[in-house]
Amino acid sequence: MRICLISREYPPDTGWGGVGAFNYHIAHALTRAGHDVEVISLSAGEAARSSREEGVLVHRVAWKHLLEELNLTLVAAPASHYVIKTTVALWMRFMELHKEKPFEVVEVPEHLAGGLFHAMTRELPLVIHLHTPHSKFISDCFHGVTPSFDNRLICILERIGILLADQVISPSANLAGFVAEDTGYPFERIQVIKYPVDTEKFKPEGPRALADDGNLTVFFAGRLEERKGIHYLVEAMPAVVKAVPNVRFICVGADTNAAPGGGSMLAWLKKRLAENNCLDKVTFIPHIPLMEMPNYVRSADLCVVPSLYDNAPFTCIEGLASGKPVVATTAGGMGEYALHNERGLIVPPRSAEALADAIITLLKDEKMRLQFGKNAREFVASNLNLARKAEEKIALYEQAKAHFQSRNTDPLYMRGTQRSLRDALEVLCAYEQMMFETLSKQSLAFRMRHWFRFLKKRPRLAAAHLLVAGYRKAAGKHATAPAFIARLEEALEAQQKEQFSVTMSLASMLEDAAGKKTRAQDKQPVAAQ
Repeated sequence: MRICLISREYPPDTGWGGVGAFNYHIAHALTRAGHDVEVISLSAGEAARSSREEGVLVHRVAWKHLLEELNLTLVAAPASHYVIKTTVALWMRFMELHKEKPFEVVEVPEHLAGGLFHAMTRELPLVIHLHTPHSKFISDCFHGVTPSFDNRLICILERIGILLADQVISPSANLAGFVAEDTGYPFERIQVIKYPVDTEKFKPEGPRALADDGNLTVFFAGRLEERKGIHYLVEAMPAVVKAVPNVRFICVGADTNAAPGGGSMLAWLKKRLAENNCLDKVTFIPHIPLMEMPNYVRSADLCVVPSLYDNAPFTCIEGLASGKPVVATTAGGMGEYALHNERGLIVPPRSAEALADAIITLLKDEKMRLQFGKNAREFVASNLNLARKAEEKIALYEQAKAHFQSRNTDPLYMRGTQRSLRDALEVLCAYEQMMFETLSKQSLAFRMRHWFRFLKKRPRLAAAHLLVAGYRKAAGKHATAPAFIARLEEALEAQQKEQFSVTMSLASMLEDAAGKKTRAQDKQPVAAQ
């Protein structure tokens, strides 16, 4: 089957977060199973490129300078501006590739509406894989996401993709339930398929990164932020150290400015540990490459995932695959993986006391710890291995194709796929123009700032605008202007149309790509690229 996976995140360029890690694993699993897989992702730099990355054909698209002329949209709705411009970049590259050699199915995360154009145009079967929708961050107030118009617009765009998809997949029943409630999409139509893991990399056997010094090791991996619950783990540490003096904690994750009151979370955590005389028991590591991560997980006696919400974090799954019991919270789908009293212990979120009790229980009971670890490895090896997940994916893709062919409903956008981007950009340009005209009429401060920047950036053009405006104010809007004023007005009108044609040229590029041969660099052999 010819498959297109679209994801803003795809390692190593754009992070090893859950979305990126999932797409990395499934792309390689499908490729090893003999399918023709291409990945479209964002470029970390300024340039676009296509290359084989560990056997998978990956297209990195340039996006940072798209729609930058829509300044007011960027100011008024910065999150939506990012979502729209990256979605446009991904869609343009998809249409180029699809025209050259058609795909049979496309899979896109629901997160940040990467499948928006696919859903509206119904160009081919669309599979939406749930990870964590933006509306979940709003409902739980995570990452500073407020219920603003900007964030609500992103939720609407995500819901369009979900509701119009041919197949919706969730890694947990917990997340499926939230999405069903949030969108009205029938819960029974959401396919719950657990995340895969590379069981050859993450396994009990193999080298260990940490020397055996007689200590029991508790392992945490995740960003140092509120949602990952690291502060509750730190608050639990004094009780654990008191009960199990030969314990050590390894915490892997990047620092953030999410400390209570603002500032470095790492600095705040170290201060709390020092106050409780536990700082020497904890090692903080900002980042570990994926290839080295199995060695660290194998060094642990147990893994802890104290998240305030996580639908199915890879740190939990990788711990289970490595034969480690997991202490996790009920906030999300973690209990569906680390089954309570079988593969780990599940505790309420936001409770340092419950977290400490569970960790102490496992550290003190070696027999329980080893049995849970054995159960965990057997479960993952049988159910979450990449080969099995590739088979499940193909079965769901076939269902999506059948559903796509049998649907009698018309697409949401019916004017033709090639016109979709042009129409969308026309709406954006109209929105930008409306905001400019409204602010110009209502705000003297805005007009002054605008003309100051205009005079500084384009002095001759600004002078021409001021000359024409001054004449019209003195002579009247409908007065017959002298020839040089009339010619100046015509030139300024043409320039204003050209200003927005910069954005519209993106749509022309798409139409050219759909109707002509792709760029010469795309015709080069991948090895040469």
